[in-house]
Amino acid sequence: MIQDLQAVSDNVLVQTDVCIVGAGTAGIFLASQLRRSGATVVIVEAGGKSVQRPEARQERVKQDGVRYRGADNGRAFGLGGTSVLWGGQMIPLTPGDMRSRPWCGIDAWPITNEDVAPFYPVVAASLGITAAMPSVATDEALIKRCFGGLAAMREDFDVRVSTWLPFRSRNFAQEFAALLDRDDKVTVWLNASVTSLDAAPDTGQPFLGSVTAKAKSGATLRVSAKYFVLCAGALETTRILLEHDLHSEGSITAAGAPLGRYFTDHLSATCGTFRRHAAGAFNAVVGPVFRHGLMRTPRLELSFESQLRNRLPSAFAHVTFKTNGDSGFDVVRSYLRRRQGESHPLGFSLTKSGSVLRDVAEMAYWRYGRRRLWIPRHAAVLLQVDIEQVPNAASRLYLADDRDAHGRRRLVVDWRISPEDLAAIRSVTRLTTQRWMGCGMSAAASLDAVDDQALGDFESLYDVYHPTGSVRMGASHATSVVDRDLRLWASANCYVSSTAVFPSAGSANPGFTHLALTARLARHLIGKLRS
Repeated sequence: MIQDLQAVSDNVLVQTDVCIVGAGTAGIFLASQLRRSGATVVIVEAGGKSVQRPEARQERVKQDGVRYRGADNGRAFGLGGTSVLWGGQMIPLTPGDMRSRPWCGIDAWPITNEDVAPFYPVVAASLGITAAMPSVATDEALIKRCFGGLAAMREDFDVRVSTWLPFRSRNFAQEFAALLDRDDKVTVWLNASVTSLDAAPDTGQPFLGSVTAKAKSGATLRVSAKYFVLCAGALETTRILLEHDLHSEGSITAAGAPLGRYFTDHLSATCGTFRRHAAGAFNAVVGPVFRHGLMRTPRLELSFESQLRNRLPSAFAHVTFKTNGDSGFDVVRSYLRRRQGESHPLGFSLTKSGSVLRDVAEMAYWRYGRRRLWIPRHAAVLLQVDIEQVPNAASRLYLADDRDAHGRRRLVVDWRISPEDLAAIRSVTRLTTQRWMGCGMSAAASLDAVDDQALGDFESLYDVYHPTGSVRMGASHATSVVDRDLRLWASANCYVSSTAVFPSAGSANPGFTHLALTARLARHLIGKLRS
């Protein structure tokens, strides 16, 4: 059931089992898992039914440091949140990503891969992608059959395959529409911006009693609950907690918790451009394949042994391509993104209708005849390298002095790129280009490597909207913000489900692991409710 606080004239008081802040990817998925146990859920969402970018809502953050593009382009407010914008790439972190890596200053996670792995099938089943995410043995067969040319790089890289959600399933507001529209035990309050986390009176323990939210009209919503979960995205969740810490006399940070610190992302750089001599042969080696109706793409991940040998953090390389915006590929992609819920012009030009139709015909042949995605002939094909940043306490999120329309302090992003990050991306780039040039695919395409010195230019490096670290999980209140169950050390009944809890970014996109952690949290909360 969806309610709009902006349309309410009186103040509203609500009571529920679990209050979730944020109706984005994690919030909606968590609600779907909790409802299987019969729990009542209220979701509080700052945006409306249609998703808006921060600038449209006058909620842009302030920047103090290297510009963090994800603060503008990687955030969305409204029903579905960033699931309206994301690519939906599903691949778990590796066991090594959660292990201690002292050679680059990365501590072990307080949980292991064995704690998370049982929940990957739960996520896959919930999203209907179980058939496309088979066992490791089957993946090995797929790699050998479809991406065998990459096997020569295995001296330093593991070849893995990711699965992409279909466009129709990426927007969680659409995927879980029945839950949001018709389940009478789930209520979503839109246009309700959280202004405070309120302590429960007279408990003698650090319990939250309610969450207060306000609409621009002045209407107030107060939700009382047994448990609270912040799922408002990495940046907004951190901002809410920073402001709560400020108004609760340092309840979170007094013991040393590094709230807002160690803010990181995957740092990405183009390390080379391909000159294709045989477009079809090249496409048959690296082009994404379709299995069970889902797209699967190869990626090269720096093996744990290579990380140790070369004293490097996790990293991955992949082939990407860029088109000019008015090709047949762009028209098809824009149409599919519109189905996902994103506002996208089709980009169709009558003057280029002939080339557009040729592109679409080639895409159709490769999609249905060869079961691969066709990389357009005129596209710029790139070899991209992404590394996880080395933890840096100086890279942080903090509160500005100026306030928004609800009187809340604005967020400042002070993102840092360290000399260790620059050294790591240069080393991984050299390894990647060396291995690629020696893997025997030069007949299909030559690789023009980027000059090593160019990678020292900050403008050539950028984030990929995978924010982590600012609400990191750990083993103690002095060194982390949440425990291994994602509960705030400073509260007995408040939890966080966000990529901000990742102590390190790892070797893969965080979405699949984040959803698995959310499924694990749902099981934990269901156990608490039953007891």
